[in-house]
Amino acid sequence: MTVPQQKAPDLTFSGKSCAFYLAAPETAVIVNLAIHLERPLLVEGEAGCGKTRLAAAVAEELELADRLIVITVKSTMQAKDLLYRFDALRRLQDAQNPGNQRARSVYPYLTLEPLGYAIREGKPCVVLIDEIDKADIDFPNDLLDVLDRFEFDIDDLPREESDACLEHKGFARHVAGPLQGVRPLVIITSNREKQLPEPFLRRCLYVQLDFPDDPAILAEIVRRNLAVHQEDVADELIAGAVERFCEVRERAQASGAQKLPATSELVDWVRVLHWQQRNSASVVSQPLTVADQAVLFKIRHDLERYRAHIAAEASR
Repeated sequence: MTVPQQKAPDLTFSGKSCAFYLAAPETAVIVNLAIHLERPLLVEGEAGCGKTRLAAAVAEELELADRLIVITVKSTMQAKDLLYRFDALRRLQDAQNPGNQRARSVYPYLTLEPLGYAIREGKPCVVLIDEIDKADIDFPNDLLDVLDRFEFDIDDLPREESDACLEHKGFARHVAGPLQGVRPLVIITSNREKQLPEPFLRRCLYVQLDFPDDPAILAEIVRRNLAVHQEDVADELIAGAVERFCEVRERAQASGAQKLPATSELVDWVRVLHWQQRNSASVVSQPLTVADQAVLFKIRHDLERYRAHIAAEASR
């Protein structure tokens, strides 16, 4: 039976108040829908566009930075690994000692994992499940019911040990939040390495993070990220870098690059330009240096295609 949940506090994400992140208005709207509908939010977009940092930005603006839980998905993970851990190896080792009474039970070897703990606590928090598409297709399927009801059973715990586990560990075989608790905001990122199952998608709200096409927005994103590093970069250099970056990205796209330079590369590039004491005029007018190319391009074939595209333009 699903445990009734208290409505989440009146939290609203503007996307503008975070020190290091600037969200598009459309993104902020969908984040707020996820908060108030209590639905997981699936975030997709090209690499380097800020999918992972969105969760940190939401947590900071909602004053939940100390309650941000980050789960980085690995290919070997199962859904239950997000909920609880049964240390079967330790129990086997303890069982080698005939005098160890502890090993006769399962519950001493159980602990709640990040998502399971967040569900049990029932307090406002942000849970990031990063790169869910890395895991096997069973992973999102097995999370369906958990994300729908925000409760789960610990299948490894014998029913007869449920009361003892509750007494000693604070949770029983069936784990659910308190009656007056709230559901965590779950943000899930995907790089679309594999197609996610439709039943899973149906339970999520969806947002696509696109590369900003407004130079003013790009410049503001750079300033916010530089502020985190406490670097004072001239607005003129930022403007010149943004102008040239947009040209490079457009040419890379025209050349068929697999991984286009994104906002993370832009921020790193501006930091390098500042460190090298470059000026705006040279950035805009001169060819990319070896250092520029190393920062902006991450795949050899992309760089080769870009160079060939530039050479073809010059020969016309």
